[in-house]
Amino acid sequence: MNERPTHNLYVGGQYVETGDGTHTMAGQCHVHRLGAGLPGRPPIVMIHGAAQTSAAFMETPDGRPGLAELLAAQGHAVYLMDQPGIGRSRYYEPLHGPLTHHSAELLQWAFTATADHDGWPQSKLHDQWPGTGRIGDPVFDTFYAGQVGHLADPATSETLTRAAGAALLDRIGPACLLTHSQSGPLGWHITDQRPDLVRAIVALEPKGPPFRDITGASSRGPVIRPYGITATPLTYGTESGEPADPAASTDPEQWAPRPLVNLAHVPVLLVTGEASYHATYDHLTAGYLHRAGVPVTHAPLAEHGIRGNGHLMAMELNNDRIAQFISRWLHRTYTLQLPTPRPAPAEGGPPDSLLT
Repeated sequence: MNERPTHNLYVGGQYVETGDGTHTMAGQCHVHRLGAGLPGRPPIVMIHGAAQTSAAFMETPDGRPGLAELLAAQGHAVYLMDQPGIGRSRYYEPLHGPLTHHSAELLQWAFTATADHDGWPQSKLHDQWPGTGRIGDPVFDTFYAGQVGHLADPATSETLTRAAGAALLDRIGPACLLTHSQSGPLGWHITDQRPDLVRAIVALEPKGPPFRDITGASSRGPVIRPYGITATPLTYGTESGEPADPAASTDPEQWAPRPLVNLAHVPVLLVTGEASYHATYDHLTAGYLHRAGVPVTHAPLAEHGIRGNGHLMAMELNNDRIAQFISRWLHRTYTLQLPTPRPAPAEGGPPDSLLT
């Protein structure tokens, strides 16, 4: 791999027939690299969430360094992936299907001005968004200008990104994954496809909770993730049946998924903002992963002195502290995986001790 501090490449994709006897390529994704990386600092593949592109990690709407630049400054080589069909990754409607677009009013309510309402118990704790977070504020308008359509079908997104992410790891070698929101299931899939090449996962408020989306004040909406944390199959420790039956118990804490065999060796840091709507259910996703045998640490940021964050924590005023928190965890987790002359850490110990 070229060691220039920045680099652009395309990975994955397949030739498909167009119907008139010719072929085109679709399913590939664009990847932009920042930094060459320092010894002991693991490379990071960052995957954006719904309605965004990798640009969301580059710079905040008010002009500060984004999470990617901050992590590169910490010594990580950072690979920014545009999901297939999004941003600089070609959109081909016959393969990718229709796109979904979010209104400015919805994003204002859910992400940037949550202190204005009581939509969930923690919403009024939100104080880290730069500016008012409302339509007409220059920072909000800059943010919304960068929102794009995203693939409407989660199964299509999971299938295509699973293949493209595997192709990227085949090219760059072992790395850590950083996902946000809608891309959370994509991180589980890429790891399932290339378990030998994923060293750790940082999941910023991954899509959840297991099985069903939140519907109003209830979590008993329709099952849209039949494989627990994904819409399409992962490798569970059995060849038949579902990973768990969401109807078997009204208490999600009692779900007993089968082991996620390809994620069982991959440390996961699941990060939740204090004021985000995810604060109401991220513990369910973490609990599901734990019961499926995944070494997961749930890190509500407020418990580590990082307060007031909403769902878009990577863009908020204290994103530098969040970058330091992530880098420190990744560095120590990655170091524990490297062969060293020192004694191995005791088995069964909680990974929370890494968060100092």
